Amino acid sequence: MPAFFIPSAKCVFIHIPKNGGASIRHGFFKSEYEGPVMDGIPDQWQEYFKFTFVRNPYDRLISCWRMFTRGMENSKWQYPDDGNPELTLEQFLEIAMDDSIPFDGPTRDTFEIKLRHHALPQTHPFYCLDQADFVGRFESFSEDFRTICDRLGLDGELPHWNKTDRDSYQQYFDENTKRIADEFYGQDIARLGYEF
Repeated sequence: MPAFFIPSAKCVFIHIPKNGGASIRHGFFKSEYEGPVMDGIPDQWQEYFKFTFVRNPYDRLISCWRMFTRGMENSKWQYPDDGNPELTLEQFLEIAMDDSIPFDGPTRDTFEIKLRHHALPQTHPFYCLDQADFVGRFESFSEDFRTICDRLGLDGELPHWNKTDRDSYQQYFDENTKRIADEFYGQDIARLGYEF
């Protein structure tokens, strides 16, 4: 679980990939944090306000797939230089669901490990979602982040980093990829209350 302690705000951000985390960590907090910690939230951070963001899993999946095949702005992730621009959504899902590929290695030094790490369901125990004091929604990102800022007594503008330029996520699915996504993200859909 990638957790970051932000000393200036005395809070912990649980960064679930593809949910606006770069905007929070690098944009708002200017990369002034400790971490990441991958093996749960350390005891010394437990007393602090912990927050995260979740997103419609279908939309998140397409954002992740596009990142690994098209690249994105403001990021070290410069695919397709290191990725595979011909990777279909079905092929992407096959890698994402392959339990023989680790997702939490210390270096995440292969394309497949990086992909698995980014596409893992948000409700997977790795993300410690249940430890968050506040779970914001990507769909109401600005409003929910304002709630967090109010709670922490913070002020400032939240920039939008790594925006993906694309159409609605629904258009990228066919019957088969929708079925596979339904299976892989079943817990996200049920627990977080999202639908296609």
